[in-house]
Amino acid sequence: MMMPPGGGQGGGGSQSVPSGATLVRVHVPWVGPSAAPPASQRFGPASSGLTGFPAPGVLATATPPAPSPGPTAYPVQTMTIVANGPTSVNQTVNLTPVSPGCVPAATGGTVCQAALSLAPGTYTATIATYGSNVAAPSTLTAPAQTIGFVVAPGGNNVVNLSIGAAPAAIEVVPANALANQNAAGGAAMPAFSVAQTSGSLTLSIGQPAQATPNAFTVAPPPAYSSGTAALRLSPGAVAGIGSNPCLQAAAACGGSVTIDEKQLLAVANSSANSVTFYAGGQVSPLASVQAGITDPQGLVFDGNGDIFVANQPGSITEYATPYSGQPTTIGAGVSHPQALAVDVRGDLFVANGNGSNTVTEYAPPYTGAPTVTISNGVDDPVSLGLDASGNLFVVNQSSNSITMYASPYTGAPVTISNGLNGPSSLAIDARGNLFVANLNSTPNSVVEFSPPYTGASAPVSWITNGVNEQGAIGLGSSSNLFVPNQGANTVTEYSPPYAGSPTVITGGQNQPVAIAVDALGTLYVANYGNNTVTMYAPPYGGGSWTTLANGISNPQALSLSPATNAPAQLIP
Repeated sequence: MMMPPGGGQGGGGSQSVPSGATLVRVHVPWVGPSAAPPASQRFGPASSGLTGFPAPGVLATATPPAPSPGPTAYPVQTMTIVANGPTSVNQTVNLTPVSPGCVPAATGGTVCQAALSLAPGTYTATIATYGSNVAAPSTLTAPAQTIGFVVAPGGNNVVNLSIGAAPAAIEVVPANALANQNAAGGAAMPAFSVAQTSGSLTLSIGQPAQATPNAFTVAPPPAYSSGTAALRLSPGAVAGIGSNPCLQAAAACGGSVTIDEKQLLAVANSSANSVTFYAGGQVSPLASVQAGITDPQGLVFDGNGDIFVANQPGSITEYATPYSGQPTTIGAGVSHPQALAVDVRGDLFVANGNGSNTVTEYAPPYTGAPTVTISNGVDDPVSLGLDASGNLFVVNQSSNSITMYASPYTGAPVTISNGLNGPSSLAIDARGNLFVANLNSTPNSVVEFSPPYTGASAPVSWITNGVNEQGAIGLGSSSNLFVPNQGANTVTEYSPPYAGSPTVITGGQNQPVAIAVDALGTLYVANYGNNTVTMYAPPYGGGSWTTLANGISNPQALSLSPATNAPAQLIP
């Protein structure tokens, strides 16, 4: 079910609707046996690009046009409209090309309409369609949907609805189930095939199944792409009827749809024991999960969009897309987890603090004991990272060191300690350069190391300008370094080679503890002190920002899916 442009007040063109009357127009894919009715059956002037409407407020009753040669059958559909507001209305509308109040539309298909007697005001209406002339639960073709509209006094009030399987546009969000959201189902629906016709966004398409002929799925590539894709939905046979209305010349069953991918932002809310999801910079949450979450300290997505949450008391919960089911709980070997990382194979790494001093590795499906337990050189691990070769880097805050472990992580590590004092987080760029935040150094600093790494490795650069009680650092797609400064309520951005003055990003921040940067360069900052996430568009120095607050409470960590085309994000 879709509301095309023109829904709500207006859309009546040269027609007028009596005060207190609202005209509901429903565009149905099916058409009658002839492309247009005889002149005696054309009602009123054209309006909203659709021809053949009867006078507003009047349900026209026309003699069905003569059938074309050969037998013709049409899907029988009925719609119920239950409106609630200043006036309550429950009305049933028959939706076949030969039903009273239905006429062919110039744009294809058929338009059926009904007049509702509604007092002025704001309304919600529940719309349900049935594959029969009887509105019974057994013939319901899709879940009922709710729309909103406003009835204005003394003006044109027209509500436009469309029944079809080709929405104008879809935003693809990781883990967001798109199937069956824009088309009704049922025995009288055609089987559709879906093909990508253009666009730089390469999609994997799951074709409709026999049981759900109008439901298809799309999957974006593993790494985020800012492009779009055009899909063509082509109708096939209709089960249960002798003639296929979709193959008639003016039928409007199929269509094209534009796909636009959105990255998904996850926010760990430590005091609300929840994770909140936002899509593509939108200010309202897409979803939220709480089952199994207690004081979440870290987040990480895998390549499938599944999310892992580190719960401070001693467990990891994994939520598979679309996050509506019960989580998988990982408990063996987990103790006060402080950081997470996932490699390209989907293996999960957990930094276990509070005296455990281990990093445990788990292979899918994560239900057994750790495949590897790393303890050599681990001392209060607070941050993890992986480079392109699969080397694991562990920030050991108590021993002022970084330990690097080569796969399969059972050998002795390389220990880096020069220039480190209270290391609290790390980031790794595409060339394998390592950045480490020193929380206890005077002044506070971020130091950079370059490969190859040995016990004698020393910083190649020291960054101190603007650094003040830094939180979890991160990198953008151009290897720009972002440092959240809890002591100054700022984020400072440093460009390679990191020797110049930083860009100071301010506004809306209060105890910033973590950052994330999406593929468009949008910077997200988790503000632990005021229960918000603030968003900044590049080039960041303009002093403007957008605030996310709905569902956020003491945010501790951020993560993005799918991965930005940049070095893998490292979750503190």
